Amino acid sequence: MSMIDLTIVIPTYKEEGRIGDSLDQLAAYLKGNKHSVEVLVVDADSPDKTIAEVRSRAKKFKHFRVLSAGPKPVGKAIKGKQVRDGIFEAAGRYVVFMDADLATPLKYLERVFAAMDANIPVAICVRNLNESHKGIRKIISGFGNFLVQVLLLPGVKDTQCGFKAFEREAAHTIFARQQILGWGFDMEVLAIARKLGYGIELIDVPDWHDVKEGSKLGGNSAIKAALQVFLDLLNIKLGTMIGRYNKPTYKHAPLHEHK
Repeated sequence: MSMIDLTIVIPTYKEEGRIGDSLDQLAAYLKGNKHSVEVLVVDADSPDKTIAEVRSRAKKFKHFRVLSAGPKPVGKAIKGKQVRDGIFEAAGRYVVFMDADLATPLKYLERVFAAMDANIPVAICVRNLNESHKGIRKIISGFGNFLVQVLLLPGVKDTQCGFKAFEREAAHTIFARQQILGWGFDMEVLAIARKLGYGIELIDVPDWHDVKEGSKLGGNSAIKAALQVFLDLLNIKLGTMIGRYNKPTYKHAPLHEHK
């Protein structure tokens, strides 16, 4: 049995401006916690100083690794690949992935610990989409989630919050069936979880905050991402109808550690 209670997976790409501070905050938050926690940073071979910033914080954690997910293809999102790699590298009996910007406050890790202690297979943070975004992003996210609930995941009022937790066995079962590597992977893994009969606990996050600095989804990028997620939604719906997720398709190849 694993000696690690929880693995925290943080996918990164060109995060030199904030990952150091985020890890400092995480280390301070975890200090004295009764649970054994591993922090696993999965980087897409950032060309900036992200890895240097990450490695400089390694000694602040008892269990800490930084792994390479391989280079990021130009113009493509691979967060889904980074998270899936992290899931299968994790040593914890429970695993949570979170964004490097800490848009979801760290205090919600307490809800993750509670879900872990209660053996809840899947627990996800959800935002109030009427308040969490402004302008065009508010319109896009609100309409997009309406479609998600109608077509795929009724009752799940937010699929895209980057803070989701899974029991180890459930995570391996779900993510072994994942096929989308870009922004739509959140919807896909939740659809797979529901199809396989896993309960999904929703954790309300009224104080989620949109981090502007370094955001990858501003302006035209938000519209392009939304269009891709819509196409992913249709693809996932088709997949659930034709049995695409009935069997696992992924075989994990161990990642190498960044030096």
